[in-house]
Amino acid sequence: MSWWSRFVRGMHNSSVTGNFEFRPHVTMHYLSFRLVSFLIYLAPWNVLSAPTYQYRREPQTNEVFASRDYFYVGGEYVTTSTNNTLFVNQMYVEHLLPSLIEQPYPIVFIHGQSMTGTNWLNKPDGSPGWATYFLSHGYEIYILDQPARGRSAWNPSGNTTLATYTAERTMQRFTATERYNLWPQAALHTQWPGNGSIGDPIFDAFYASTVQFQSDTVVQEINTQKAGAALLNRIGPAVLLSHSQGGLMPWVIADKVPELVKAIVAIEPTGPPFQDVVFPPTTPEGFTRHYGITDIPLQYEPEFEIGEVLEKILVTNQKAGHDELKECWLQREPARQLKNLKGIKVLVESAEASFHRVYDGCTVEYLRQAGVEVQWMKLGDETDHQVAEIHGNGHMQFMEKNSDIIAGVLDDWIREAVGDY
Repeated sequence: MSWWSRFVRGMHNSSVTGNFEFRPHVTMHYLSFRLVSFLIYLAPWNVLSAPTYQYRREPQTNEVFASRDYFYVGGEYVTTSTNNTLFVNQMYVEHLLPSLIEQPYPIVFIHGQSMTGTNWLNKPDGSPGWATYFLSHGYEIYILDQPARGRSAWNPSGNTTLATYTAERTMQRFTATERYNLWPQAALHTQWPGNGSIGDPIFDAFYASTVQFQSDTVVQEINTQKAGAALLNRIGPAVLLSHSQGGLMPWVIADKVPELVKAIVAIEPTGPPFQDVVFPPTTPEGFTRHYGITDIPLQYEPEFEIGEVLEKILVTNQKAGHDELKECWLQREPARQLKNLKGIKVLVESAEASFHRVYDGCTVEYLRQAGVEVQWMKLGDETDHQVAEIHGNGHMQFMEKNSDIIAGVLDDWIREAVGDY
């Protein structure tokens, strides 16, 4: 007898047990349900277990009180090819207000590629993130989702494409770098909670939070510059704290409204100038960011004549450590000055085990050459007593086990930069 015959006979027998009457139409409905369930069980997509990020977390007792509201800035109405009207390029902003404001300027948090503003709230392991830390130290906070990201809607009729980060790329570059050794410092990574791999509940929680992103960097910088300037015009002077691809945005926002940017903290900003070095080039000729540190024009002094471009030259970086990039593309002297960034204090901060540790020094040298007052803070640097004992961090340092220690050092720098000390 086939498994199907036994299955049907078993269903019939179970239907006439006790006082039940065998009713074919009811039985076949039930049989269909059981069959579908059985086939789903056998389906190939059940080979992999479901993500485990929905594990039970204990309630956090060390969160701080904050009142919350949100709003949108920037954006514009456009007419589509079908003669309908849409509102596009707006930016979502979440506003968190501590019970007592103790700092003179708010912090605007700018997330990186494939991320949203949730980066700054709780960490993937459920513990409080940097938003909680800075709220507890009296800062008013604004957290944005870049245009076309997260709660800032992407316009499908805008002729731009979306991209995503794979789980493999995420593990290799962010959460389990010590297993891949793609750059000299990768083996030093120890601070990610969990093992940083698929199936680990903390990794699954983090990767589940990543989103698609607009792949056109020029469009992204233009739209974020407009919306970022609109935000500062609404809230007044602020400190910009950015991460990774979001690190491009303080340069373009400050270039637009320099009088409203009190200081910039750039956590491992996209770089180095003019090219990508650790991973494959983004353009056929190997160069990108034709305006040095951005893909869109910045205000340089002297100004460009029609047809002029930034002249670049490959120079030896005399200050490079043994595991840092020895050559950097900088401007050919005499270097043009970034006239709108020159009066703003800038901190570039790099983690000990991140791929940015290889080349962030070139970004710092470029800014310095262009007249910007910039400091490079290297976590784990034994020559800097503030960070000498901060070891093992990767690119996603604000989600890692010792993130509050790092936040404390940044808090000190911000207070000094804006004159609070």
